[in-house]
Amino acid sequence: RETVESVKRQEGKVFIGDINRNLSEYLRSEIVPDIYFRIGETVFHFLIDEFQDTSPVQWRNLFPLIENSLAQKGSAFVVGDTKQAIYGFRNADYTIMKKCESENPFPSAEHIIRELETNYRSLHRILEFNERIFKEIVAANDEYNAAGERSGLTGYVQKVRDGRESPGYSEVVILQRDDEDPPERKKVGELIEELGRRGYSYGDIAVLTARNEGAIRITGWLNEKDIPFISYSSLDIRRRKVTGEIVSLLNFLDSPTDDLSFASFILGEIFGRVLLRRGGGDRRQLSEVIFRNRGRRPLYKAFRNDFEDLWGEYFSELFRSAGYLPLYDIVSEAFNVFSVFDLIAGEEAALVKILEVVKDFEGEGHNSLRDFLAFAGDESSEQEWNMEVPKGENAVKVMTVHKAKGLEFPVVIVLLYEEGKRGFDYIVQEDDEGVRLLKINKETMGSDPVFEELYGNAVLREKVNRLNSMYVGFTRPGEELYVIGVKGTGKGYPFDILGEQVFPPSPKPEGKQAVAPEKPGQFAICHRHIRTEFPAGPDEMISIEERRRGEFIHRVFSFVEYAADGFEGRLAAIVKRVREETGVLYNDEEIEEVVLAAVEHDELREFFIRRAGREVKTEQEFADRGGNLFRMDRVVLDEARVTVIDYKTGHDRTARDKHSAQVRSYMRILGSIYPGKRVEGIIAYIDLREIARLA
Repeated sequence: RETVESVKRQEGKVFIGDINRNLSEYLRSEIVPDIYFRIGETVFHFLIDEFQDTSPVQWRNLFPLIENSLAQKGSAFVVGDTKQAIYGFRNADYTIMKKCESENPFPSAEHIIRELETNYRSLHRILEFNERIFKEIVAANDEYNAAGERSGLTGYVQKVRDGRESPGYSEVVILQRDDEDPPERKKVGELIEELGRRGYSYGDIAVLTARNEGAIRITGWLNEKDIPFISYSSLDIRRRKVTGEIVSLLNFLDSPTDDLSFASFILGEIFGRVLLRRGGGDRRQLSEVIFRNRGRRPLYKAFRNDFEDLWGEYFSELFRSAGYLPLYDIVSEAFNVFSVFDLIAGEEAALVKILEVVKDFEGEGHNSLRDFLAFAGDESSEQEWNMEVPKGENAVKVMTVHKAKGLEFPVVIVLLYEEGKRGFDYIVQEDDEGVRLLKINKETMGSDPVFEELYGNAVLREKVNRLNSMYVGFTRPGEELYVIGVKGTGKGYPFDILGEQVFPPSPKPEGKQAVAPEKPGQFAICHRHIRTEFPAGPDEMISIEERRRGEFIHRVFSFVEYAADGFEGRLAAIVKRVREETGVLYNDEEIEEVVLAAVEHDELREFFIRRAGREVKTEQEFADRGGNLFRMDRVVLDEARVTVIDYKTGHDRTARDKHSAQVRSYMRILGSIYPGKRVEGIIAYIDLREIARLA
């Protein structure tokens, strides 16, 4: 926890979860007027939507603010439906709203309750169906009636909006589970085809299921029948093949020794289409090169030798530019090099979204390819990668019930699978002393009345969540509802409530007047694949290979404090450690030779010897007067002298003036930190085996 908090402070980040907690802690010690003074505004009127999804900490934070506004003739207007409380897993607590209904939490203010009795979405047959399920069957069911009563499912009132004459339609079909040949697959397809014959378009239909796995199966079935669909469970573009190939390419550019990423890209669809456009003759040879060079690293060098023309045309510039170009530029340049918008035209939305994500990532102050790849692998960042659902698309919508909350569709097909009774991984006990996680099951709960109460409450919450989820799914349609139940033993949920006798198949309504979906205006999309020119000099455009080697050598030097007897043995261990740490492969003997030559150089040797009063700092950051940080390779502190040593790798001699200016700035900073000491600077050209001294 301390490490996370430290990193958050360093990067200037606040987690969403921190906001409520920090505000709660602040409210304990401060009065409300002081809070308004600090934000420069006083809030007199509060409007809260989806109030049933309020968490306890949110309510504790809001309570004093609302109380203060009501004391000053303000108001609080809350809207919610406890029957739709399905976010308990996010710590939402619908009982807050239930308690506010039954008793006024603010005694000094007027307390007015209004129940919306008119349903503006659904036709009569759908409302009748839900009343039969919840107000009759659930209310009479000994196992579920307490849960239904608690959330309000057994006592609500809803009427059809005036002027709606069509009765609508509801139906329940129960099928026996068959994993080899799922009968629900055929039933869903038949329903969609039948609805089409009666005038409904694909865009009028939604298929809902409890879990993402179910949504994925449904999309597979629709795909088999060539039924167009939009899966709300696969809007995350990282699930798409083209995104995976782009990420593989970026992984390779960031780490050229990542053979798996390089092979994944050159054997993928994007590069395959590149080869097809060139005649397609190299595809088989690619596979042969990969298999022939298994175990020989890195793979890209074998590719470069065997396919020099392909490397030069498609990879050379990207490889050379990866450590130089800003993040957005390297990604857009990769798009240009491989003409992805032309070759993978059907994935344009995903490709554009990749660029949007990169732009937003840069906008937050990040510009590291490696940081972006870590962000791409973070499963918690789903929202940032989701594509917008195209409006007006004539396609069946497939989603979970949780995704459907708040939405409506003319026709809804709800697919329910039997669920057995299961225990709890843990049960939370919270009181004034703190929070505990308890492992309680049916057998152990009887050992203590407290355990029994905790277990009973957890079971009740689970039943409420199940019933509410069912209610949300059953109230999404406006005109027609089809419930397809797939049962095993028939004794688990929802078949302990639901049966075909509830609403059996009956004559369907007359055909709906088919309305042609509105076609979007036609327009041409033009992507200009113009390669970027980089007028950078050789001192600026260092190759990625040379840069990585320089970073490797600097990392080795960071572990070298003194070079006393036995140093060669320690140096071999250091090189091995850096190799394992970075995953970069270099010839160990060559690296050791370069480092040894430096520490034994006539003009450097004295700075690697242990002396009385001497202190050595490697890779140490120092701040100038403006608070800017500068990381220095090696600083040697003696009683009367400070020496800063800066390592330079490579064989380029053209940037020496720039190097001297850099080290002189280090010397000025050290002079202000260590007044009274003589400051010297040394530039060590490691590969050239030359030394430049500055005084």
